[in-house]
Amino acid sequence: MIQVEEATRNDGRLTATNMAYAVAVDPQFTVPVRPCLAPGLVQVPLVDGMAFVGTGNRQTVLRGRAAVRLIPRLLPALDGTRTVAQLTEVLPDVRESDLSACVSLLYVSGLLQDGPAGTVLEVIPPEVAGYLGRNLDTTRVNRNRDEACERLARTRVLIAGPEPLATLLRTELTGAGVDAHSWNNPAGAAGEGDFLVAVDDGDAAAMARVDEACRRAGIGWLRTAAGERTAEIGPLFDARYTGCYDCFAKARSAPAGVPSPARTATWAALAATEVVHLLSRVGQVPSMSACTSFDLEEWTQSVSGAYRRPGCPTCLPTGAPSAVDGPALAHRYEQSVAFPPREWLNPKEHQAHYRPANHALQKYNKEYSAAPRIPLGDGALPHLSGLLLRTAGLRDLGDQAFPGQVSRWAPTGGNLGSVQAYLLALDVPGLDPAWYFYQRGDHSLARIRPASAGISPVVGDPRPAALLVLTGGLQVVAAKYHDFAYRILCLDAGVALAQLSALADEYGLTASFADRWDDTAINAALRLDPDSEPVTAVVALSPRNER
Repeated sequence: MIQVEEATRNDGRLTATNMAYAVAVDPQFTVPVRPCLAPGLVQVPLVDGMAFVGTGNRQTVLRGRAAVRLIPRLLPALDGTRTVAQLTEVLPDVRESDLSACVSLLYVSGLLQDGPAGTVLEVIPPEVAGYLGRNLDTTRVNRNRDEACERLARTRVLIAGPEPLATLLRTELTGAGVDAHSWNNPAGAAGEGDFLVAVDDGDAAAMARVDEACRRAGIGWLRTAAGERTAEIGPLFDARYTGCYDCFAKARSAPAGVPSPARTATWAALAATEVVHLLSRVGQVPSMSACTSFDLEEWTQSVSGAYRRPGCPTCLPTGAPSAVDGPALAHRYEQSVAFPPREWLNPKEHQAHYRPANHALQKYNKEYSAAPRIPLGDGALPHLSGLLLRTAGLRDLGDQAFPGQVSRWAPTGGNLGSVQAYLLALDVPGLDPAWYFYQRGDHSLARIRPASAGISPVVGDPRPAALLVLTGGLQVVAAKYHDFAYRILCLDAGVALAQLSALADEYGLTASFADRWDDTAINAALRLDPDSEPVTAVVALSPRNER
């Protein structure tokens, strides 16, 4: 099995050359025209490089010859007044291509903004402006600190809810430079504001009125609550993209009790931070899809998703009443991994595709090294060989391949090759009845287990020549895509089945897809862990003249 820990050990280590190439060819990267070092960062010289402290990353360390000899000379010139071409005038002994590579690396490391550096808006406190400037790289929505400050300052925020919590939160937000105002007109519209924050004290009817007022006004609003030991932030409601308050409230209630002064202050700080992140588009904002609960006694936190409920007359009308115990698991999962609307996307997330660890995952090929191996090249089992190769195998591009490029016949999410193929040979000339695993790395079959019955009775009669079981490498895909990985497995399986269906006739085979199978029997026969490699498809294969 893949050692995910080993594959991700170099996570985050980027070379200047690789990132210069990525930035040059990928339109989703926008390197500063006039690069400016983000203000407020702490620079720490190292023996073999330089460390930067204060960014949105835990720590940024640059190592190597350029980090020792070139970067220290380049940093003073990154004041936002020069283009990369103009930097050659300051460092005439350095090639422009080398300067461009260094700037690209500094940019993807979260150290640069687009210049020139302007004067901070007076309404934004210096400490808030400094925080936003140092954390631009958490989302890369803003070109520079000034743009983030302008987003924050121009949004008029309404605060609704019981006292004294509403006033305390408004004071906290005002201190951060937010244009915050009290709002206690639940019967009217919320059109005088651009955004609303509501303190939930358990009055579901009042919150529903807030939701309706914001819906009519066409603005989003953030729910927050404070209890004796719990602070809750989220979810964010927006009639264009999210479920309604009623859908959320059916699954939970506001925290009970009255918080102490210290915990009230903690709640206000947490809520204000989330609002600043939402308005400035800097920092992570889990409230966009969930409610985060902070247990201020145990110092733990948990996240609860916010989902549309089928049958809700407001956000998902279906003609049938919504289920009392909530939406089905598949329905909740699809909502939890759905792509956010374009205006909520963070360009920073695209950079994950260039992490060396994710590239390393593309080169992983599962194999059974101790099992007897049957090569499929040189004309052996030609029909089966071609079908497996072009469904789950690698494609040799020869001289046309880029260095390190991994190519496949059937595309897969992230080019990770999640599809794994197991073959139960029952009546295949040249193969003893047994379970085999297709090893795409060297295009071979590994004999792994004796033949077993009862795997898929739906396609078992009449008896096929072979059963092909597809599984998904969930552990591999999750190392890059996390919760989204299971959806990718299903999409990859669909592509593989479409490819197989198109190829079967060419190889003189008929393919019958099972609509159900015995997961327990397959897992036992193949010794699979369903949590890391679930079964995604079962296909019966036979020569065309026998079916």
